[in-house]
Amino acid sequence: MPKAEWETLRSLHGRKRLDHIWTYYKMPIILAVIVVYIIAYIGYRQATRKEEVLYLAMVNVSAGEELTGELTDGFLAQQGLTGGREDVYLYNGLLLSENADQQYVYASRMKILGALAADQLDVVLMDAEARDAFLQEGYLADLRTLDPSLEGVEGLDDSGLWLDVSASPMMAAAGFPDRVYLGVIVQAPHPDRAAAFIHYLLSQDEDTKWNIERRYYKWTF
Repeated sequence: MPKAEWETLRSLHGRKRLDHIWTYYKMPIILAVIVVYIIAYIGYRQATRKEEVLYLAMVNVSAGEELTGELTDGFLAQQGLTGGREDVYLYNGLLLSENADQQYVYASRMKILGALAADQLDVVLMDAEARDAFLQEGYLADLRTLDPSLEGVEGLDDSGLWLDVSASPMMAAAGFPDRVYLGVIVQAPHPDRAAAFIHYLLSQDEDTKWNIERRYYKWTF
């Protein structure tokens, strides 16, 4: 600041000094406020950003509130991920059916293609029609290569590309009218978590469920 300007400021008091500062330094003040806001916003987003540990899609089947909690918070608790920074991202209510509203089907297809392009899809829970659509496109991985311990597991197709999970406690309790199948995307970004999710889905009994819920609510309330 030039000496003459500094002397002018020193000679002013109260509102006159503020009016002078605002008149001659309006733009630098506004720019400084914008910069501070941007820095604070970026810091806030970084501090509160969730880390997606699994991307899960429900296609032609839909999860209610209870099942959604079991598929997301329940799995996180079972994995010991209760710090609040991790998240299971759930695409719920997607439709790939000839009998559904075709505009909704188109929107669902675009969402699925976008998730695949962005490497943001791991596991798919679906009915037979959606399963066949994913198989036709070559999207599903051989579950036996994902985890050799899945070889021979009940419900696994001979191709290894899909698993009938209808009889798992969680799916059976949800009361789906048709059979539910599980597949894992070939380029799944979290293959280890996908394998862990399969074991979680197949092995969960009522005692396991109760222990998971007890730990989850203990740590979050």
